[in-house]
Amino acid sequence: PTGQAQAGKREGRKDLTAIMAEHNLVYVAQASISHWRDTVAKAEKAWEYSKEGPVFVNILSPCHRGWRFPMEKTIEVARLAVRTRFWPLYEVEKGRWRITVDVANPLPVTEWLKPQGRFAHLFRGEGNQEVLRAIQEDVDRQWAKLLRRCQGGAA
Repeated sequence: PTGQAQAGKREGRKDLTAIMAEHNLVYVAQASISHWRDTVAKAEKAWEYSKEGPVFVNILSPCHRGWRFPMEKTIEVARLAVRTRFWPLYEVEKGRWRITVDVANPLPVTEWLKPQGRFAHLFRGEGNQEVLRAIQEDVDRQWAKLLRRCQGGAA
Protein backbone atom coordinates (compact mmCIF):
# COMPACT_ATOMS: atom_id res chain seq x y z
CA PRO A 1 0.00 0.00 0.00
CA THR A 2 1.02 3.58 -0.56
CA GLY A 3 0.60 6.44 1.84
CA GLN A 4 2.49 8.51 4.38
CA ALA A 5 4.08 5.45 5.97
CA GLN A 6 5.60 4.14 2.73
CA ALA A 7 5.73 4.81 -1.01
CA GLY A 8 4.71 1.28 -1.99
CA LYS A 9 6.54 -2.02 -2.11
CA ARG A 10 9.97 -1.72 -0.56
CA GLU A 11 11.54 -4.87 -1.99
CA GLY A 12 13.08 -4.95 -5.42
CA ARG A 13 11.54 -7.02 -8.18
CA LYS A 14 12.72 -10.53 -8.85
CA ASP A 15 14.34 -11.23 -12.22
CA LEU A 16 12.26 -14.29 -13.10
CA THR A 17 13.98 -14.76 -16.46
CA ALA A 18 17.44 -14.88 -14.85
CA ILE A 19 16.14 -17.22 -12.16
CA MET A 20 14.92 -19.61 -14.85
CA ALA A 21 18.28 -19.36 -16.66
CA GLU A 22 20.05 -20.37 -13.45
CA HIS A 23 18.05 -23.61 -13.57
CA ASN A 24 19.98 -24.60 -16.71
CA LEU A 25 17.06 -24.78 -19.12
CA VAL A 26 18.13 -25.24 -22.74
CA TYR A 27 16.56 -21.95 -23.76
CA VAL A 28 15.39 -18.92 -21.77
CA ALA A 29 14.38 -15.56 -23.21
CA GLN A 30 12.89 -12.22 -22.24
CA ALA A 31 10.76 -10.47 -24.86
CA SER A 32 8.23 -7.66 -25.25
CA ILE A 33 5.16 -7.21 -27.41
CA SER A 34 6.67 -3.90 -28.53
CA HIS A 35 9.41 -5.73 -30.43
CA TRP A 36 7.40 -8.31 -32.32
CA ARG A 37 10.18 -9.57 -34.61
CA ASP A 38 12.38 -10.28 -31.61
CA THR A 39 9.46 -11.96 -29.83
CA VAL A 40 8.59 -14.16 -32.82
CA ALA A 41 12.24 -15.19 -33.27
CA LYS A 42 12.43 -16.18 -29.61
CA ALA A 43 9.16 -18.10 -29.78
CA GLU A 44 10.45 -20.03 -32.80
CA LYS A 45 13.72 -20.82 -31.02
CA ALA A 46 11.82 -21.89 -27.90
CA TRP A 47 9.67 -24.23 -29.99
CA GLU A 48 12.75 -25.85 -31.54
CA TYR A 49 14.62 -26.10 -28.24
CA SER A 50 11.58 -27.60 -26.53
CA LYS A 51 12.43 -30.83 -28.36
CA GLU A 52 15.64 -30.98 -26.28
CA GLY A 53 14.25 -30.00 -22.89
CA PRO A 54 12.47 -27.30 -20.89
CA VAL A 55 12.32 -23.74 -22.21
CA PHE A 56 11.00 -20.47 -20.75
CA VAL A 57 10.04 -17.23 -22.50
CA ASN A 58 9.03 -14.24 -20.36
CA ILE A 59 7.05 -11.74 -22.48
CA LEU A 60 6.14 -8.26 -21.24
CA SER A 61 2.54 -7.52 -22.13
CA PRO A 62 1.31 -4.49 -20.18
CA CYS A 63 -2.15 -4.60 -18.61
CA HIS A 64 -3.87 -1.28 -19.27
CA ARG A 65 -6.53 -1.82 -16.58
CA GLY A 66 -4.23 -2.97 -13.81
CA TRP A 67 -1.39 -0.62 -14.68
CA ARG A 68 -3.89 2.21 -15.27
CA PHE A 69 -3.02 3.72 -18.63
CA PRO A 70 -5.12 4.15 -21.82
CA MET A 71 -5.43 0.92 -23.80
CA GLU A 72 -4.15 2.57 -26.99
CA LYS A 73 -0.82 3.21 -25.19
CA THR A 74 -0.11 -0.50 -24.58
CA ILE A 75 2.66 -0.84 -27.16
CA GLU A 76 4.14 2.52 -26.17
CA VAL A 77 4.31 1.48 -22.50
CA ALA A 78 5.92 -1.84 -23.49
CA ARG A 79 8.43 0.01 -25.68
CA LEU A 80 9.31 2.40 -22.83
CA ALA A 81 10.08 -0.58 -20.58
CA VAL A 82 12.70 -1.65 -23.13
CA ARG A 83 13.99 1.89 -23.89
CA THR A 84 14.58 2.54 -20.17
CA ARG A 85 16.30 -0.85 -19.74
CA PHE A 86 13.69 -1.78 -17.14
CA TRP A 87 12.85 -4.77 -19.36
CA PRO A 88 15.97 -5.74 -21.31
CA LEU A 89 15.52 -8.08 -24.26
CA TYR A 90 17.88 -11.02 -24.05
CA GLU A 91 18.15 -14.76 -24.37
CA VAL A 92 20.14 -17.54 -22.76
CA GLU A 93 20.84 -20.26 -25.28
CA LYS A 94 22.40 -23.39 -23.74
CA GLY A 95 24.01 -21.26 -21.04
CA ARG A 96 25.19 -18.46 -23.37
CA TRP A 97 23.71 -15.05 -22.46
CA ARG A 98 23.06 -12.56 -25.27
CA ILE A 99 21.31 -9.19 -25.48
CA THR A 100 19.02 -9.27 -28.53
CA VAL A 101 18.01 -5.59 -28.60
CA ASP A 102 20.66 -3.16 -27.41
CA VAL A 103 19.61 0.16 -25.90
CA ALA A 104 22.61 2.43 -26.38
CA ASN A 105 21.04 5.64 -25.07
CA PRO A 106 18.49 4.62 -22.46
CA LEU A 107 15.74 6.89 -21.24
CA PRO A 108 15.42 7.45 -17.49
CA VAL A 109 13.19 4.81 -15.87
CA THR A 110 10.79 7.59 -14.85
CA GLU A 111 9.73 7.79 -18.52
CA TRP A 112 8.34 4.26 -18.15
CA LEU A 113 6.83 4.85 -14.71
CA LYS A 114 5.04 8.17 -15.43
CA PRO A 115 2.38 6.94 -17.90
CA GLN A 116 1.20 4.28 -15.44
CA GLY A 117 -1.41 5.25 -12.87
CA ARG A 118 -0.12 2.56 -10.53
CA PHE A 119 3.00 4.70 -9.98
CA ALA A 120 1.25 8.10 -9.80
CA HIS A 121 1.98 8.40 -6.08
CA LEU A 122 5.72 8.51 -6.85
CA PHE A 123 5.29 11.77 -8.78
CA ARG A 124 3.25 13.69 -6.20
CA GLY A 125 5.37 16.22 -4.38
CA GLU A 126 9.09 16.00 -3.77
CA GLY A 127 9.05 13.28 -1.13
CA ASN A 128 9.66 10.35 -3.45
CA GLN A 129 12.82 11.48 -5.21
CA GLU A 130 14.86 9.00 -3.18
CA VAL A 131 12.51 6.16 -4.16
CA LEU A 132 12.78 7.11 -7.85
CA ARG A 133 16.56 7.33 -7.55
CA ALA A 134 16.66 3.86 -5.96
CA ILE A 135 14.53 2.43 -8.79
CA GLN A 136 16.90 3.92 -11.38
CA GLU A 137 19.92 2.58 -9.50
CA ASP A 138 18.36 -0.89 -9.44
CA VAL A 139 17.69 -0.78 -13.20
CA ASP A 140 21.29 0.34 -13.82
CA ARG A 141 22.65 -2.38 -11.52
CA GLN A 142 20.56 -5.08 -13.23
CA TRP A 143 21.71 -3.86 -16.67
CA ALA A 144 25.37 -4.00 -15.58
CA LYS A 145 24.83 -7.53 -14.26
CA LEU A 146 23.26 -8.55 -17.56
CA LEU A 147 26.22 -7.10 -19.48
CA ARG A 148 28.66 -9.10 -17.33
CA ARG A 149 26.69 -12.28 -17.96
CA CYS A 150 26.66 -11.62 -21.71
CA GLN A 151 30.42 -11.08 -21.68
CA GLY A 152 30.90 -14.39 -19.91
CA GLY A 153 31.72 -12.88 -16.56
CA ALA A 154 30.28 -13.65 -13.17
CA ALA A 155 26.99 -12.02 -12.31
